[in-house]
Amino acid sequence: MLALARTLPGRVLIGVDVGMGVSSGFWELVLADRESAPPQDFVQWLGGIDPESGFFETAAHPGHWSVRRPWFAVRKGSGGLTSFTGKTGDNLHRRLAAATTAKPIFAVSGIPGSVGSGTREIWRELVPMLKESRDFAVWPFEGDAEFRHPQHEILLAETYPGLAYGAVLADELPTARLVIAKRNDAQRVEACKRLAAANWVRRSRVELPNLDLAQAGEDDFDALFTAAAVLRCAVESLPIVFPRWIDAEVEGSMLLAGPVDPARKAARLQI
Repeated sequence: MLALARTLPGRVLIGVDVGMGVSSGFWELVLADRESAPPQDFVQWLGGIDPESGFFETAAHPGHWSVRRPWFAVRKGSGGLTSFTGKTGDNLHRRLAAATTAKPIFAVSGIPGSVGSGTREIWRELVPMLKESRDFAVWPFEGDAEFRHPQHEILLAETYPGLAYGAVLADELPTARLVIAKRNDAQRVEACKRLAAANWVRRSRVELPNLDLAQAGEDDFDALFTAAAVLRCAVESLPIVFPRWIDAEVEGSMLLAGPVDPARKAARLQI
């Protein structure tokens, strides 16, 4: 993604569907664990991790879990998840993630919809980059609310496709989340048809190439809807993220939090 971004003119916003930030409860444990000066923010902490320290290994048992080895596999049976998430007062949930019902970022397996494995791989790639001179910033820890950074034209930001669905299919924004069973072929096809027929798409003369790819697979579906949602915010002069959903020190943010209000009750796509 970075290689492609470097070939594009102007500012480039890269959305990644992985956790970029940690919960406040986890951060308290990070600060308590430090013997040296505390990190200024999430990015400084992440860049200071030693990849050879065992940080990226999976804790198979709650007794093995710590901020120095936070990734875990959920065991079968009652309490399999809470035996890990109960380590912090916020159950390892960032405020925004809890509102969107996203799973804890450190859960790598054992529960449906876990994002830990993907998050871990992205973090593993980022750690050495953050230790060196670089040509990108990690938003919102670096860069302002308008996605501007004084030195870097490329910004990396967290996305959550569950926010994008409502943003592209609602008649008006802000709106509530829309739940789409993206693994269901009929749901993807119907959602794509509604996107193509949306008033804002026709009004703004938006072209939607390769719509068939989004209908055929969930990854392309998420990519199209996220890009379309960000584009809608641009053409309708709406912030991509509302300030109340930004924590530029610890928890981070998610693109489209605000135009789609995570706190409102979600609806489901009906066919």
